[in-house]
Amino acid sequence: MERERRRSGAAAAAARAAFTTTNNIPTVLVVDDDPDARGIYAEYLRSKGWIVFTAVDGRAAVEKAKALGPSIVVMDLAMPRVDGFEAIRRLRESSWTRRLPIIAMSAVPLSQDLAVQAGCDAYLAKPLDPQTLFLQICSMLRLANQSSPA
Repeated sequence: MERERRRSGAAAAAARAAFTTTNNIPTVLVVDDDPDARGIYAEYLRSKGWIVFTAVDGRAAVEKAKALGPSIVVMDLAMPRVDGFEAIRRLRESSWTRRLPIIAMSAVPLSQDLAVQAGCDAYLAKPLDPQTLFLQICSMLRLANQSSPA
């Protein structure tokens, strides 16, 4: 069991390294149960030359974050199955994802305090312009308003 865990951990680390260091191109995991919002954010970030993965709920987000090791996670809070609050808590509990920057977003008023308590690094209110999301990610990753990969 322990050998299998180490082997899968090594594979996940290799996948993370491959995706997060590829030509210094940011890798973003966009998590939202709304297919329109998820698609708009993902396509906008891809148009900037970034690598984008998506997930439809918190359970899938935690699995993908551990397997892919993105540069940053953009997490909607109100989702079925496992909501964003719980997904953020789980990401913070794992040694693989503990330091992963997380932007929480929600259309639900008063969710910012709960999101911060769960462990997010930034909060954006929806509806959200993709450009605003892009600039927040740039700021968090300390990218100088990059419009395409260097």
